[in-house]
Amino acid sequence: MFKWQVQAVEPKTDFTLLITFAKGKKRLFDCKKYLFDDAWYAQQLKDIDFFMKAKADHFTVMWSEDLDIAPEYLYEKSVKVK
Repeated sequence: MFKWQVQAVEPKTDFTLLITFAKGKKRLFDCKKYLFDDAWYAQQLKDIDFFMKAKADHFTVMWSEDLDIAPEYLYEKSVKVK
C-alpha cells in the first residue's frame, strides 16, 4: 500500500478536503486556489453542492467519472493534521 492512497475524504464547506490516507494519516487539502483556474473543472468545483459530493474511490478523491485528483498530488500538496 502506498502512503498516498486515499482511504476516506470529508469535504468541508470552506472548500477544503480532510483526507485520510493509508495507515490512517490525515491531511488537509485546500481546493480554493483551483476554483479560479481557467480549466473546465473550476466551474464545477465552485458549486458548493457539487464540491460536497467528493468521495473516496479508486484510492483517490472523485466527484464524478470525469473529475478526480491524482492521489499522490493530494498527498504532496496537503498539510498534516494532528
